[in-house]
Amino acid sequence: MDEDFYNAFATPVTPITIAQNTMLENETGTMQKPPKLMNIEEYKGWEGRFENWVQANYLDAWECIETKYVRPLNEYEEEIAIKDMGADDRKKYKNEKMMLSLLQQAMKEDIMVLLQHNGSSYSIWKALRSKFVGSQEMIKNKKSLLKKEFDLFRGLKNESTKQIIERYCNLLVNMKRVSINKDSEELIEKLADALPHETWGTYLMMLRNKKGFNTLTLSKFIEKLEAQEMEQIKISRMKVFDGEQDIGLYYKAGLSEKTTNLSPKVVTAYNAKNSSGNSSKGSSSNTSLSSFPSFDLNVSTTRNGKKLQCNIVLNIENDQEYFEELAKSHMSLLGTVLESYGSFVAGRIGNPMLTKEDYDQIDVTTRDLRLLIT
Repeated sequence: MDEDFYNAFATPVTPITIAQNTMLENETGTMQKPPKLMNIEEYKGWEGRFENWVQANYLDAWECIETKYVRPLNEYEEEIAIKDMGADDRKKYKNEKMMLSLLQQAMKEDIMVLLQHNGSSYSIWKALRSKFVGSQEMIKNKKSLLKKEFDLFRGLKNESTKQIIERYCNLLVNMKRVSINKDSEELIEKLADALPHETWGTYLMMLRNKKGFNTLTLSKFIEKLEAQEMEQIKISRMKVFDGEQDIGLYYKAGLSEKTTNLSPKVVTAYNAKNSSGNSSKGSSSNTSLSSFPSFDLNVSTTRNGKKLQCNIVLNIENDQEYFEELAKSHMSLLGTVLESYGSFVAGRIGNPMLTKEDYDQIDVTTRDLRLLIT
């Protein structure tokens, strides 16, 4: 019930686009196609997903990866034709072709052409792994480079804690690919040293003095950092009573600038204008909301002794061309629609100066006119 109520009034702000959906399908696969290897650097994670997918859907075909398939020969050392194969040989041949087809579907063509193989699924799988691992000399150099990067790792200027952790975890993934292993204590100490001392120094000192710190794993340590950062954000928010709201918290999909600027939008801001200085400030602040080409149409009116100004900013993307006169025409049309709608609402609500007797008289007059017409 709560879900239906939310869906009735809330629209996802960041809908999954076709490109995002395709990327997700390539990474995880679907019921009809296996996970796709888009880059040789992604082999480590793709290998396990592909193996699980094939074994779950085509277990017999996976046997050709574990045991090399050899097509049977006749007495002349020639390959037996398919029509002359027995039931068992025909089944093995079909499994080999199925495995070849799955490998071709699961890899980009530019990766496949670089592999050195003899055409069998067994040789393709071995060549793919060798391509990812590389030569011994390349592995040695890569290990040395990653070890140096680990020793030099530290937080960068103006880098958030989340960005530091993400960059650190990515470094550890690359180290694991070439079998560089570090114990939990060393991993935690390196991450702790990389954090800004002015922000985290006191908390880390307290954490080190707590019982059980020496038994922490890296994942538990990161969880504690994230919990502490959330606590700091909460405290800072509680101190500011008139601060701006985080609109992204009110939507399931969050709110991001990339997804909210997908099409031309009209942004309006109404400011009570008492001086020309306030007007120019409001106009410039609204214009700076977007980096897209825009133009401002300032419409002012007087109401209740105050001069109200409407700053309208038209954000344009995807190389659309809008001339100034055309944009002004669109804004005028929008103003006419709003004015007409206001008049319509006012007519529905009625005139507050009229009494019930006045409305009754109007109804009688209207009825008399209809009878006269008929």
